[in-house]
Amino acid sequence: MGYLYTRAVLYNEKKIKALDLLHFLPFIIVTLNYLSYFLMPINEKRKLVIDIINNLDLLYKNNSGFITETNLFLLRIFQLSIYIFFQLRLILKFKRVYKVEQIEKQIKDILKWLKIFAWCCTANLFAWLSLMILVILNISIFNNWGFINLIPLIFIVTGFFVICSYLLTHPYILNGLPFVKYKPKESNLVENKSSQILYISENFDAEIQKINEYFENEKPYLNKNLSIIQVAVALNMPIRELSYILNNHYHFRFTDFVNDYRIKYIINKINESYLVEFTIESIGLEAGFSSKSGFYKSFKKLYKTTPSEYFNKLKTE
Repeated sequence: MGYLYTRAVLYNEKKIKALDLLHFLPFIIVTLNYLSYFLMPINEKRKLVIDIINNLDLLYKNNSGFITETNLFLLRIFQLSIYIFFQLRLILKFKRVYKVEQIEKQIKDILKWLKIFAWCCTANLFAWLSLMILVILNISIFNNWGFINLIPLIFIVTGFFVICSYLLTHPYILNGLPFVKYKPKESNLVENKSSQILYISENFDAEIQKINEYFENEKPYLNKNLSIIQVAVALNMPIRELSYILNNHYHFRFTDFVNDYRIKYIINKINESYLVEFTIESIGLEAGFSSKSGFYKSFKKLYKTTPSEYFNKLKTE
């Protein structure tokens, strides 16, 4: 899963390919290995559970399938080594081949995160290696708690702690590389082969039209609890792509973009002599603002004046 996650982040993959199901073969093999335990008569299963409660080391010494636990240890270590190798290979290859000036900092940040993630996955490898050594030396893991017995757990806990801490302090890295897309490019090296080349899509005309039509026809901004997630779902558009378009085409954050529509809605109402019956504040609430202060703050930010000053000037003219 760590390998598939790394690949998905780097190449903007949205779903697992059919060929990727082969990665689950080890899980199927181990499940079949323990099938004899699953089908064991209840009395034998009860006896085994009682034995394990009395001696927890049987968890890794008892052989319940056609593959011995010692061989399973070795296979796990081998599998972890292979996948960590390919994880790091993906990162190094991407760093060497793909360079895009427009988002160079973001690529650098994502690669740094994926390296940390890969090394934390490597902590699991060291945990299994140390556990294997303890098993070979016939040292009790569970029944004789000492520092040396805690080494496998220390590796796992440290890796998990580093991942959680980094995500807590760098939450934006979970956005990945939303603006990067890939398209096939014919290769002359091998017949009927193609390679993926990286590019940034700069033509968002269709998406921009969808956004404009949605806000002008459906008026979602009248909902004071409107969120970018709701808009993304309504437009069937990835949140990261929607955010990118708002920031780079409209030059607005989502909140300012929505408030701009709300203020335009208010101005149109005022132009229809709406002030005769309603106050500016009540129209602001009708337009989707949750409070008078929020309305005034947004108006001044976008129009460099207060609503009262703006509409008094409009009356005078």
